[in-house]
Amino acid sequence: MIPAVAQPPSKASADPLRLLAATAIFDGMSELELERLRPALRARKFAKDSYLFREGDPGSHLYVVVQGEVKIVSVTESGAEIVFGVVGPGEVIGELSVFVEDGERSTDAVALVTTECLAIPKEAVVSFFLDHPKLLLRLVTSLAAFVRRKDAAVAEVAFLDIPGRVANKLLELAESKGVRDGEAVTHAEPLQGARLHHAVARDDHRAEAGRAPAARAFGRVTNDTRGLCAAA
Repeated sequence: MIPAVAQPPSKASADPLRLLAATAIFDGMSELELERLRPALRARKFAKDSYLFREGDPGSHLYVVVQGEVKIVSVTESGAEIVFGVVGPGEVIGELSVFVEDGERSTDAVALVTTECLAIPKEAVVSFFLDHPKLLLRLVTSLAAFVRRKDAAVAEVAFLDIPGRVANKLLELAESKGVRDGEAVTHAEPLQGARLHHAVARDDHRAEAGRAPAARAFGRVTNDTRGLCAAA
């Protein structure tokens, strides 16, 4: 594991309070209200494939992704990998264990690419939320959504094959990150089968082998969609 480098907010996060204000759990807070968190903020950089935290680690910090992508994943006793989501810029990681006394991480968080995050210590986060009770409802909503994603991810592994999981992931991406243009929905960045592999792979020891089926399934879905568009 390559350790993160802690430092004051860097150029990439030159306006960290604006970034916090744009997240779902801090939505509605002004930069002036968030100013009290500034002294506690630290920027951390994680190399590709390094861990932000491991399952069972203490829930010591809340993370906000500034640049990069982080895979939220759990590995079962049999070695099966269950991916709960891929988190990108402006999204929050680790809130579940931060708000539990002596809370431990319930998943692993792995950097898919070189990633920079803002880290806020647990004590500063809890204190801020206690002083702003209106944020607690948003927190409950966020935690409920995470629990639903975990349930859905477990169900996918149990009941869907790779093509089914690829199709399901495309629908999730369309809903969460897509841009509607008439009846079509487009994504701001090109999607590759190998990239989608991170969201559909089932086993760590079969991860590399899983890339090809994911890429093929993505190709089939793409070709089928193009055919439907051409026939319309």
